[in-house]
Amino acid sequence: MKEIISGLSLLFLIQGVGGLINHLTNGGKSWFLVNYIDAFQGFEIFMDIVFIVVGGLIGLASWKIGGSSKSEN
Repeated sequence: MKEIISGLSLLFLIQGVGGLINHLTNGGKSWFLVNYIDAFQGFEIFMDIVFIVVGGLIGLASWKIGGSSKSEN
């Protein structure tokens, strides 16, 4: 379970950091998710930061899950 949550965290972080770099450098439309969701248009940089924060929070949660299972064994 921890591996799935860590992978999800990594996906959010990649989407956020990569999208932020893409939008700050005026890159074209790429594979970043924010570019393809109409509701996010006009808020791309803000949403990239949200993706980074969510990815970090999910990563911290997976770290805590991993820490609690180690103490049980």
